[in-house]
Amino acid sequence: MSIEPMDDFATDAAENATSSRVDDGSTRFDAPIRDALLRLGYLSEDQSARVASHQLERGLDFDQAALELGFITTDDLDRAREQLITSLALQNVARRPVSDELVVIAEPSSRRSESMRLLRTQIISQHLKNGRRGLACVSPTDGVGCSYIAANLAVSLSQVGYKTLIVDANMRSPRVDQIFGLDPNAPGLSTFLSLQVSRPERVVNANVLPGLAVMTAGPPTPRPQELLSGNRFRDGVNTLLREYDLVLFDTPAANANADALTVGAAAGYALMVARRDQSYYRDVSTLTEQLAASRCAVVGAVLNEF
Repeated sequence: MSIEPMDDFATDAAENATSSRVDDGSTRFDAPIRDALLRLGYLSEDQSARVASHQLERGLDFDQAALELGFITTDDLDRAREQLITSLALQNVARRPVSDELVVIAEPSSRRSESMRLLRTQIISQHLKNGRRGLACVSPTDGVGCSYIAANLAVSLSQVGYKTLIVDANMRSPRVDQIFGLDPNAPGLSTFLSLQVSRPERVVNANVLPGLAVMTAGPPTPRPQELLSGNRFRDGVNTLLREYDLVLFDTPAANANADALTVGAAAGYALMVARRDQSYYRDVSTLTEQLAASRCAVVGAVLNEF
């Protein structure tokens, strides 16, 4: 595997279903964060009622309304969100052993693991240290190892203390659940996007590995592009970006649908994955241009050899 910066590459390329409805989004009242603030003693019942009234009047989220009224501090909110993630996460879901595809665990001394650690170092120095929290792993065609790269990168980042979430945004042929030994039919991204739960944290599997959380694609849905294109996906992504040091998104191949472009636009940044002797330069350059048009910056490229 080799990792290439995208600046020169991008320059060259430029030159050459019905679901049960729980929350329809018509109200912004956020009971989970309210309850967490009450449990921690940061709000009284009287203050909570005043926040709810201010929230409806101003059209804000509950936490934003509480901050605006001065009832809580940003530190209070951070602690409440941390408790919320822990309490809402799917921590009791039956799990199988993780796959041997996670080479950073199965083969920590191998050349493949060393390549992933090199990629981790570059992501930390060129992405995380600049305050960037979202990263979509994208590929021009299928079979180049996009899920493999995303999963191993997520694990390697968690191993050095970064609070990491990997989201399987490939609702067409998901693989993240297989790699991490999770139930493919358990609640996941499709569950949140189809309004079956009110908050994205409710479908996060916390501590699948130390420091690593996983959101699977969820039960199959007949309309993935429609779900990803809505404001609910963008709002959910923004919520998750506040909670983790890095949120990685696995995406389907871009030559078959527009899902990767939609996810990349929400994440803001993308990592291009291609395979030696299989991926064509024109396909990679076309995807780079499409991502740029979607206002998604390609921060690097991985030429997968494994």
